[in-house]
Amino acid sequence: MTVSTRQPTPQARPIASANPSVASHLARHATPVASDTPIAPSASQAAALPPVLSIAGSDSCGGAGIQADIKTMLACDVYAMTAITAITAQNTTGVTAIAPTSPDMLAAQIDAVFDDVPPVAVKIGMVPDRTLIGVIADRLAFYRADKVVLDTVMVASSGARLIDRNATKAMVARLLPLATLITPNLPETAVLLDSPIEDIRGHDAMRQAAAELERRYGCAVLVKGGHSGTDADDVLVSHGGVMWFEGAHINNPNTHGTGCTLSSAIASFLARGETLPDAITDAKAYLTGALRAGLDLGHGSGPVDHAWNRHMPYHGHEAK
Repeated sequence: MTVSTRQPTPQARPIASANPSVASHLARHATPVASDTPIAPSASQAAALPPVLSIAGSDSCGGAGIQADIKTMLACDVYAMTAITAITAQNTTGVTAIAPTSPDMLAAQIDAVFDDVPPVAVKIGMVPDRTLIGVIADRLAFYRADKVVLDTVMVASSGARLIDRNATKAMVARLLPLATLITPNLPETAVLLDSPIEDIRGHDAMRQAAAELERRYGCAVLVKGGHSGTDADDVLVSHGGVMWFEGAHINNPNTHGTGCTLSSAIASFLARGETLPDAITDAKAYLTGALRAGLDLGHGSGPVDHAWNRHMPYHGHEAK
């Protein structure tokens, strides 16, 4: 299969004022907004249900990866489409097996989506090797994909690396230049900067790290502070501007798939026409609600409740 190597110009988004809250999410969630992206479907189709593509691995337990992305996108009123990078056998206690998708099959999935239902936004999650990273980069460049949210999945919450160093180098070289936004957590930020994680703890260090990543790669950067253990404050650096998104630490040990959920929600709200700060605001509010719902499944770190904003009102709960 012949693929294009043409690379589009990296984009950075302007910063505007935002105040994260679940109530804000619910208010914005009520009415989808049409997108004006040049590769989008017609305005009437986008206004009805904007299509969003997730390129990620499959989680057999449903808490992360493609399954989490589909649930999140449904909850955020967009139409989810997928290109699967790997099949995994996993549950809340860990991963027992993984089988990467072949490069030709991954390319065929992406082509099938863009040829018929061009996505308004794209979310990229776990990609297990550098060959598949190259396939994704080639296809997205060929189709001039816009609003690309890259969840830089490299390091597990335990600190264990999920992809090898060659794949990390390929991600940096091929995918970051295509991204509108990257969403590294603290361990992943440390890997991208080749720095000890201790050097990135604290608000000032997080801000400096995000600014350095934006300087190096030309995309907006959201450094997530959930691993700090004291709060869930995130910092966005885009086009030289800095914005903080405050988040309380929620006492819930079930956090499997939270990174997938946040990045998919951001892509969803971007597809609905929101600015980047507003999309992050609403995505954090959605994730906060999913954590607060307190779903408890499995014997390990379980999934969050992706449908909290659909069923909780009928159970007598109120968003806070």
